[in-house]
Amino acid sequence: MVTIPPVTRIVERCQALFDDLDLNVVKEWKAAVPGRKAIGYMPVYVPRELVHAAGMLPVGILGGGDQLEVIQGDAYYQSYICRIPRSTIELGLTGRLDCLDGMMFPSICDVIRNLSGMWQILFKDKYVKYFDVPQNYEDSIGGTFYISELEILRDDLGKLRGKPITDAEINASIRVYNENRLRRSRPWSARSGTASSRLPRSRH
Repeated sequence: MVTIPPVTRIVERCQALFDDLDLNVVKEWKAAVPGRKAIGYMPVYVPRELVHAAGMLPVGILGGGDQLEVIQGDAYYQSYICRIPRSTIELGLTGRLDCLDGMMFPSICDVIRNLSGMWQILFKDKYVKYFDVPQNYEDSIGGTFYISELEILRDDLGKLRGKPITDAEINASIRVYNENRLRRSRPWSARSGTASSRLPRSRH
C-alpha cells in the first residue's frame, strides 16, 4: 500500500482549488449554512481579516490563467492589456463568479482601478469596492488615510451582513491570520494547534 505524504495531499488540494474556476468549493461552503456570504478579491493589499471578521469567506481571484479562453473580456480591454483583468472579466460574464456577493479591487495598477468601475456597471447587484492604499507612509498622512479606508470597508461589510463588525471579532481574526502567517514563515515555532482549521477555505 502506497502512503501519500501529507505535503503531497496539501499540494494536490491547493492545485485543485486553484484550478476550480467555477468556485465549486465556495458554493459548497455557502450551501452548508444558508445566508453565508463570500467576497472575491484580487490577492494583493486587501485586508482579509475584515472579511473574515464579518463571517464571510475571502476568495482570492487570480484570473483564468491558461485554462480560460478570453472572448468577451477582449470587448472590454485591448488585447495587449494584462491577461488577469481580461480573464477576470471573462469569469464574471460567463457566470463563474455568480456565487460571490462582492468583489474587492486593491490599488495594484490603473487597469485594476478601471476594472472596479466596470464591475460596478456590469454587476449592479453586487458589492464592489476599490480599496486604495496610501503612497505616503507618515502616520499623520498615509496612516490617517489608511485608517479611513479600513473604517469604510468595516462599515460596508457590516451593512452587507446586517450588523456591525465588533472590535472583538476583528481582534480574533487578526490572531487567526497572524498565526497562519507565522506557520507559513516559521512553521517550527508555531503551536501545534492549527489556526488554518479556523479559516474559511478559499481559492488562494
